[in-house]
Amino acid sequence: MATSAVETAKQENGSRIFLESVIENNKEPSDKDMFKVYDGYNLEWKLTYRKQVDAVKEYIKSEKGYEYSRDEGTMPFIENIAKTHCGISVKDRWNPMDIIMVKKNMKKVVEGTIRELTTIDGMNTPSNLTILNSYMRDLLEDKILIGISLKGIKLKKKKADLELANMKSDKSTRFKIVPIKDSLKLNLTVGLKAQYLFDTGELGFDLKTESGAEIHGQSRNFQYSKARNVVQTDLTPKGKDGGAKLGKVSTVALDKFLGSIGLERPKSASKHPNIPAVGRWADNHKQYWIDLYNDLKDSSLKIDFGEVAVYENRKKIGEGFEQVLDYSIENETSDRSSAGRFSSKLIGMEWAKIWTQINKKDKMEEWGKVLYYGAKKEFSSKNGPFLKIS
Repeated sequence: MATSAVETAKQENGSRIFLESVIENNKEPSDKDMFKVYDGYNLEWKLTYRKQVDAVKEYIKSEKGYEYSRDEGTMPFIENIAKTHCGISVKDRWNPMDIIMVKKNMKKVVEGTIRELTTIDGMNTPSNLTILNSYMRDLLEDKILIGISLKGIKLKKKKADLELANMKSDKSTRFKIVPIKDSLKLNLTVGLKAQYLFDTGELGFDLKTESGAEIHGQSRNFQYSKARNVVQTDLTPKGKDGGAKLGKVSTVALDKFLGSIGLERPKSASKHPNIPAVGRWADNHKQYWIDLYNDLKDSSLKIDFGEVAVYENRKKIGEGFEQVLDYSIENETSDRSSAGRFSSKLIGMEWAKIWTQINKKDKMEEWGKVLYYGAKKEFSSKNGPFLKIS
């Protein structure tokens, strides 16, 4: 159909305008408006565009509220991410989508998440590509972001063919993964192993597969030298497979699952309203954590807090959560990692709260799968997902 890149751009922008007008406004654009975009517009192209619209509407049903992108907006944004962070030199070899439809009310979240997922420290370009493809599959399935590949439709063909491409997943092979009962641990002993410090900043837990293998998980700040940092969840097999890390759980997997049951991933320490900058603590901040500790202590889900106490020089000098909290606040600058461990432990409490809420909703088995497969990031194709219309 197209004879040059310039002609192709005109034809695809014609599709973009036609789709937007019919889907969002329930009417076809005028011939005058179409000629402004594509000077080769004629009856044959009008019929082609109608077939394209019918195919897209077959997929999205009555959904509306999209932004339609080709040369500006989300399309070039994703192309740039793929080339800059995912090792893609030729976009169409990875994903032949010609235009993108993205929900307007989700655009900023989608682009922000893509940027975050493809710039994680320590990840290489193949890993970034795997994560990007995974996220785009979820978005396409949920009809939030739809990349569309437009192929020629013969005039005598009454209806365009519709195909979801590169959407293969491993869900059929997934097996049972469950959190081990009473394995949740949030040790609140300070100063016993090292002066001024929690032993770690983690919330620990264990999972068990249906084959009996056990996996240890930890949610913590992985850079304690930063006083206020992001808390991530990491999984490592125990026993004979110990040391072979599964990896950090994808925030996409976490957000999708938690959002589906009305919950939200805890904020990072730097953005938490009740974790102020070092030296800026107020009574209302402290009361928030005291109340949260009391709620967790009384939860139906057992949490092992260890000995809630303060030590100096191996001598106990305080006992109870309020003393642990006050001591930790007073000594945030006493060691290069004390503030980082402390804020990590507080976010660990927020994650413990999430566990209690998941338990109340009777979703622990699903939660185990989310953690396991979110860490493995197992996906079968390096090619990006798209909606093919031909």
